[in-house]
Amino acid sequence: MNDFTRDDAQHVLDTVMTPWLDELGMTVEELSENGAVVRLPWHEHISRDGGLVTGQALMSFADAAMVVVISSAIGGFQKMATIDMTTSFLAAAYNTDIIARGEVLRRGKRMVYGRIDLESADTGEQIALIQTTWTLLGNN
Repeated sequence: MNDFTRDDAQHVLDTVMTPWLDELGMTVEELSENGAVVRLPWHEHISRDGGLVTGQALMSFADAAMVVVISSAIGGFQKMATIDMTTSFLAAAYNTDIIARGEVLRRGKRMVYGRIDLESADTGEQIALIQTTWTLLGNN
């Protein structure tokens, strides 16, 4: 395992993301050599009537979580950008935290291909499947 720690990953979420994403309160739960698990706490600000977690919140969360996934896989944060993000929504999520389980599927010198599975923290039901492509822009 590399030297990129859970604290390092949380620091990325807390300092690198745009300020409005800070309001989501995302937390890094675990890291692996090829991925990460990140939690999005439920809050009324990310839901519509009846507690439905919005697609906009889920996609923003998945995109931010992928930064942690890639950073974990490459051993630290470097500037990166989303090239493509394909989202398939599989089920609705109501009044629940969301767990993102992400992994790097393939990595080249500049391109990274990844996958994020979003699931309900309460039931474990799969909420969305996201496949994504990123470009590495260079060190800090």
